[in-house]
Amino acid sequence: MRDLALIPAYFKIAARVLRAHALRSLLTVVSITIGAFSIVFMTSLADSGLTTIMRDVEDVGGARLLIIAPDEPEKMKGKRALAPGYFTRADQQALTDSLPHLAERTWYAELEEQEVLSDAGRSVSADGVAADTGFLGAFGFKIGKGRSFTDDENRTRQQVCVVGHQTAQDLFDGDAVGQRISVFGMRCLIVGQTAKLSRVGMSFGFSWDELVIMPLETLRDVSPQAAMGTFLVAKTDAAAHNDIVKRIANAVMQHRHHGVDDYEIWDFAGVMEQFAMIFRILKLIVGLVASISLLVGGVGVMNMMFVSVSERTKEIGIRKALGASPHAIQAQFLFEAMLLSSIGGFLGVSLGVAVALAANLGIKLLEEAWVGVVSVPAVVIAAVVSLAVGVGFGFVPAKRAAMLDAVEAMRR
Repeated sequence: MRDLALIPAYFKIAARVLRAHALRSLLTVVSITIGAFSIVFMTSLADSGLTTIMRDVEDVGGARLLIIAPDEPEKMKGKRALAPGYFTRADQQALTDSLPHLAERTWYAELEEQEVLSDAGRSVSADGVAADTGFLGAFGFKIGKGRSFTDDENRTRQQVCVVGHQTAQDLFDGDAVGQRISVFGMRCLIVGQTAKLSRVGMSFGFSWDELVIMPLETLRDVSPQAAMGTFLVAKTDAAAHNDIVKRIANAVMQHRHHGVDDYEIWDFAGVMEQFAMIFRILKLIVGLVASISLLVGGVGVMNMMFVSVSERTKEIGIRKALGASPHAIQAQFLFEAMLLSSIGGFLGVSLGVAVALAANLGIKLLEEAWVGVVSVPAVVIAAVVSLAVGVGFGFVPAKRAAMLDAVEAMRR
């Protein structure tokens, strides 16, 4: 309680000393400010990137997502001739009929970049996709104009298509429905165009806004890549059901492909965990690198306090002669070190938050999908560590001041 009562006195003395050596105090505060700023700013940008990517992944299912795709056999290489090496129509039907707990699913094939030509002579490049009618819903697309193609159009191999928002903009100034384009070696009637969909840092083999989607059955007969490169993207109703779906899919394919493991199953529940762990490690590394600035600032605080003790030796001796205890002397110098680091920490945290908000706003203007956040844990850590730096690096000089002999100190 007595120490608390002395805090106003400690503060007055500390303020007087800091004002007396304003430039030296300013440089020490700046070093702490840079460290706290670095922690808040860098960690906030890392958090913003992680939040943006995780949101985009969640939009298409996140941990509920499963991908079943053709692959080279590993365990049964010698028996690969017993299986086709891709999903036949019968395989697709068997999996579609057998898999439970599916909220959404789509069969599709990536057809790489295609040259798309309009009747008016405009030409653009767009990613080609051969898909069934579940494609748009499975990947979170919205129809901006027109409609999607139907199951009947897919089954009867109609030459219709849906184009991406940017493709429609480039070819037809945003009004593509009812127009015809030449793509995949055929003329295609555009029945719909997707709404603008901004996503960053994630792709499933195609651009979100620059693409042409045609019925899978229309292209299977003319494109070997569509026939042999088709795979299943399935979204379960709960991540807890992923294992059940994987076991059933594996049993179906083992039976139909005579035990040949010419397919692979990707479970995004595990992928998401690994992804989050990698980002946590990266954030930790960013925080540690930024913390080096705080350590440098702490060395500055210690150096300043040693100089201060040396310059105020006579003052320390007089105070001891007047009855000040070693504990009071130590507390005074510790308070001065904490005041320095606290001012620097407050300025650094405030500047870090302000610059992080400004940077997120700037990135948002360039990339609409960006989710800007300020890392609250980083703010707390920067503030606490800044205070701890004052205590830790100010302890030894404060201890030295407390241990000075009063007579020897006044004699200097």
